[in-house]
Amino acid sequence: MKEETIKNLFEKYKKGETSLKEEEQLFYNVGENQPEIKILADFVNENKIETPSNFNDTLWKSFEKKTTKNNNLKIGIFSAAASILLLVSLYFGNLNKDELSYAEKEALLKEAKSMFTDAEVKQTIHNIIIETDLIIVYTKKE
Repeated sequence: MKEETIKNLFEKYKKGETSLKEEEQLFYNVGENQPEIKILADFVNENKIETPSNFNDTLWKSFEKKTTKNNNLKIGIFSAAASILLLVSLYFGNLNKDELSYAEKEALLKEAKSMFTDAEVKQTIHNIIIETDLIIVYTKKE
């Protein structure tokens, strides 16, 4: 590669305007007569690290672990709040259970009345003796 092209690439590299292909050309095609660039190229080539093949999967799994911890905490808090709300609603819902409803009171009254059917009430027979426009006279027969 020409010396001028390498210098131009090096200037672009300093400004941060090079692409990955240009950086690769710059660091692999450096000659011995360019010591400043040669030292940088050797450093980059020696310290170059290859990314693992499952790098993205590993990253996503680590992100999911962090989000699931927060989700588990939220689920725990909401379930505890729901349990407390259920207990409170059951407590307040059962406060008025000692009072009878109208239908229950009516059923109890009918039951009480049915207990007294043994005592027969004598039926009285009324006979009309005199009946006018103003007066009605009855007789009672037991």
